[in-house]
Amino acid sequence: MTDLDILNDMIMDSAKVDIEPKSGSDKASVTLKEPQSPASKVVIFGLPHNAIVIRVDAFKSPDTILTETRGQRKRADYIIVANKNGKKNILHIEIKTTKDSEKNIIKQLKGSVCFVGYCKEIAKQFWYENDFLSEFNHRYVSITRTGSIPKRKTRTEKKWEDNDTPEHMMKLSYPHKPQFNRLVGA
Repeated sequence: MTDLDILNDMIMDSAKVDIEPKSGSDKASVTLKEPQSPASKVVIFGLPHNAIVIRVDAFKSPDTILTETRGQRKRADYIIVANKNGKKNILHIEIKTTKDSEKNIIKQLKGSVCFVGYCKEIAKQFWYENDFLSEFNHRYVSITRTGSIPKRKTRTEKKWEDNDTPEHMMKLSYPHKPQFNRLVGA
């Protein structure tokens, strides 16, 4: 089994988001909604058909076990796990209708890393896969202001840096047709 097959078997369908295949193409898209504001959404284009999109917020918060002293109960909204053209990526996504503090978003992105770590340990213990998801690169994106159309320029002109840690997340405001390749730095 591939890592994607194991992950697909491990995660309940109710926690996955269906991707929408583009007819006559090997690409797909997915519509992600801000859980606290369903009218706020963003569509990610250019996904491979085998991508797995997980609503990490569907994973119950460990309120009865962990304290919240350092934000360890927080999680990002979604992760997209994909193997596109041999490039294996896990994209952690936090969506906000409005701008939030960077510290809070970093904690949420770190929480989704912990969720992936939990999945890795499950694969190790129950599927006997010691290298599960070990070849995947992690990328982090914060998408803000998805609820309305701005009256200003929507394209950013800045040079993208590696978004390989929560502290160096890619920040998108009012995104216009974000492409998966761009979000993972391909």
